[in-house]
Amino acid sequence: MSLQRSEHAYEITWLIRRLFRAMAAVADQYLADTGLSAADRAVMEFLHPRLELSVPEIARRYNVSRQHVQVTINALVARGLVRSVENPQHKRSRLMRLSNAGRMSFQEIRRSEAAVIEETFSDISDDALETTRETLTALLSKLG
Repeated sequence: MSLQRSEHAYEITWLIRRLFRAMAAVADQYLADTGLSAADRAVMEFLHPRLELSVPEIARRYNVSRQHVQVTINALVARGLVRSVENPQHKRSRLMRLSNAGRMSFQEIRRSEAAVIEETFSDISDDALETTRETLTALLSKLG
């Protein structure tokens, strides 16, 4: 890799890190009224609309720590947004799913964030969005 290409790759990596933190901060702002965090929202999305996954499955599928998922799941269960069901494949590892309240809450979150997403991406062309999507998908594939 040439020095210039390497510098560009480093800059992109740095920008992705900053973008991730900025997006989490924005999510925390529009989620503030719900009492949910960006992590809560992410776990709810993993289970939306009707997926049933164990905590270890969520951690593996989305490349996050099992402990972090467990803490988040416990909080969502306490709020009545997620419930556990029996796992026919594993007696000790229950499956998690959104409750009816959790599904309705997540659908409302998606509606409210749609305006934020539309505004954020409004000045970016469709072609640039598609190129970005393809690039990020390729990077995730290579790293995953």
